[in-house]
Amino acid sequence: MCYLACLAIGALILVDRAVTSWTSGLSREMTIQVRMMRGTDIVQEVEKARAITAAFPGVVSADILDESEGAKLLEPWLGTRSLEGLPVPRLIRVVSDTANPPNIPALEEALLQVKGARLDTHQKWEAELTRMARALSAVSYAILLLICVSAIAIVIFATRAVLQANRHIVDLLHLVGARDSYIARQIDGRFLRTGLLAGFIGVGLGLFTFLLLGLLGGGSESGVAAASRGLLFSTPSIAIWSYGLLFAVPGAATLICLITARVTLMRRLGVAT
Repeated sequence: MCYLACLAIGALILVDRAVTSWTSGLSREMTIQVRMMRGTDIVQEVEKARAITAAFPGVVSADILDESEGAKLLEPWLGTRSLEGLPVPRLIRVVSDTANPPNIPALEEALLQVKGARLDTHQKWEAELTRMARALSAVSYAILLLICVSAIAIVIFATRAVLQANRHIVDLLHLVGARDSYIARQIDGRFLRTGLLAGFIGVGLGLFTFLLLGLLGGGSESGVAAASRGLLFSTPSIAIWSYGLLFAVPGAATLICLITARVTLMRRLGVAT
């Protein structure tokens, strides 16, 4: 259960970082598409759009992408075949100032001077990414909740088994006048050790899993492998936060063991007496 909890926490951290990285890039950048129109010079229209955008307040830079770069963006759908003869729109990459963003409606109105120009602010994609992140986070939290419930159930059954196996000792202690709280304290130490040991084993296995995922991905700079390496080998400010969440699992496991065991023991001992 502790191992699964570490995986769920790690997944939460990775999703949060990925979405933050993606949305920050989308919110800072925009794209201008200039479509080929009959009777117009596409090169002049692209340069005109770039000049208008670069001079607009709040725009840091406006760069025209080569035709080869536009073709690479279409490779996932059209493959590597030649796009010669196709009316592929020319693209302009626009970087805005986050401290003083441009007036989007005014920029769109200014681009009306360019035939075939259309401004894409990526707001739709940003909203989709945010919604996906919320869904994944909700699933991860639900998994953590199920893990906690399962752990509580396991501790309850383990406590009952321990009490049943030592019933003759418990009866003898009751005969000599021992209180239920005294008997419960004698068993607390066992569950304290169990919770700490299970928690640290779970954290160790979780860190090993993320390390293995990072190594199996080789030197790739994207995907699960890169994300796993980023979880383990990040900057100190981020690493402290990430490792702090993972190493909180032993403490949570110990608390679950102690509280659940104590409540179960007191109720069972009360019924027995």
